[in-house]
Amino acid sequence: MNSSASSPEIPLRKNIFSYAFIFGLFLLAISLPYSKFLMSLAQIILLLSWIWEGNLKEKFSRFIKNKTALAVCSLFVLHAIGMLYTTDLHYGLEDLKKKIPLFLLPLLFSTSAPLPKVMFDRLISVFALSVISASFICFFVLLGYSGKQILHPQEASIFISHIRFGLLIGMTFFILGYFFSEQTSIILKIISILLMIWLIAFLIMMESATGLICIFVALTILLIKTIFLNRNIRLRIALAAILLIECIFAVKIYYAAASDFVVSSGTELKSTTASGNTYTHNTLNTEIENGNFVWRNICEIELEEAWNKRSNIKYDGKDLRNNDIKYTLIRFLTSKGLMKDSEGVNTLSKEEQESIEKGIANVNFVGLFNPTARLQKIMWEFDIYSKGGNPSGHSVVQRLEFSKAAIEIIKENPIFGVGTGDVKNAFESQYEKMNSPLTKEWRLRSHNQFLAITVGFGIAGLILFLTTLFYPLLIDKKISDYLYLMFFVIAFLSMFPEDTLENQAGVTFFAFFNSLFLFLHKDNQSIQ
Repeated sequence: MNSSASSPEIPLRKNIFSYAFIFGLFLLAISLPYSKFLMSLAQIILLLSWIWEGNLKEKFSRFIKNKTALAVCSLFVLHAIGMLYTTDLHYGLEDLKKKIPLFLLPLLFSTSAPLPKVMFDRLISVFALSVISASFICFFVLLGYSGKQILHPQEASIFISHIRFGLLIGMTFFILGYFFSEQTSIILKIISILLMIWLIAFLIMMESATGLICIFVALTILLIKTIFLNRNIRLRIALAAILLIECIFAVKIYYAAASDFVVSSGTELKSTTASGNTYTHNTLNTEIENGNFVWRNICEIELEEAWNKRSNIKYDGKDLRNNDIKYTLIRFLTSKGLMKDSEGVNTLSKEEQESIEKGIANVNFVGLFNPTARLQKIMWEFDIYSKGGNPSGHSVVQRLEFSKAAIEIIKENPIFGVGTGDVKNAFESQYEKMNSPLTKEWRLRSHNQFLAITVGFGIAGLILFLTTLFYPLLIDKKISDYLYLMFFVIAFLSMFPEDTLENQAGVTFFAFFNSLFLFLHKDNQSIQ
């Protein structure tokens, strides 16, 4: 009686564990584009179900014997060791807490049974649907239906950072490619292609340079690899044609953006306006918009009078991005090739006036879909920076100042760095030493993961970090795994403009997919 009563408990317990673990996996996949709280909750569920299953001694034994798992987890160990020579323990512990997924997920996934292919496909499809649904929600926010005023397209990413969201979209793009190759249904293939096109269009609307570059480079690598490894001549020719078209399109986009920084040869310096007022010309300032000099042919008397008649934001006030609105107005008129006078102001449409009030300083940036907009803005940042402009608040060129500070810190602490908790203090001190032009609010960390690691842990830490990254790709030969290769390229590229592993969303994205593709994906999808 006793043995028969107790025997069903074992399979029941296993089933409950299995359901709880799978629930945690799906919750984590769904939460990545939406909620930091749910990311944490999902990992707690995974941990509790893993402990509840038991066999902990056996699991830790398997973990210790798994060289790949140890290599992946060593990054967290590096941060823990960095606590031994840090002075700011509070900051260090907060940073260490963010890095927990780097240890937890490899431990849990490497000691659990791989997912059946059907379950694995469902998991990544749920993630993809979660990202796609988030993109539609953010699109409606971008259109203004939420009531939230959007001054920068990136602000439409209301759930997580637009940079991290761009990485998730990049991963989703290639997951859709995986399902396209797996499906036999023509309708499902068409849906996959349409969704991939949508994601690219959304990234353009959101001006996500990181997301677009990651997809472009990863796709280029995939095409080149397949061209060299595939024996089907027709397929190789077709892929080579796609690669050529991709490169031509990229070059065309670049030159379309760069052409706006070529000075127009027909610039004429006029003396008076149609109303007889005098123009001013600053020929020493060579700032340009769409090939036209900004600080020439300006009549501020007429600008002020004409603008104040049209707008509730006065000429001497601030636009909604907190810039001097007269500066935004002058740049906008210049971008249209107009004189900066009353006639120029009066030619503006209502939409253009509202754009100026929102801080949009170039006619090319009005509207949602501008394929060259982000590239033009980056080029403008470099143009202004090269002419002595302050980099504060300009997302790309201020990273040059971040990097300068990081390099100086590394020079002073080359071998083992400053430790886990002293990174923030080291940057604050270095900005003061450099007398950096950055204002206080923009004196941030390196925004480059490789520099961030080297600042914290020196050259020794950087070597360990690179070993951790490349070990699975090279030693485990995961370069032939389509999904892992695309994830690796996206994650690796993201670490140049961003310190991807220094925030919860980024570190969870990296730890989840790295561990999922290494330990729970038993069927490696070859790209050959």
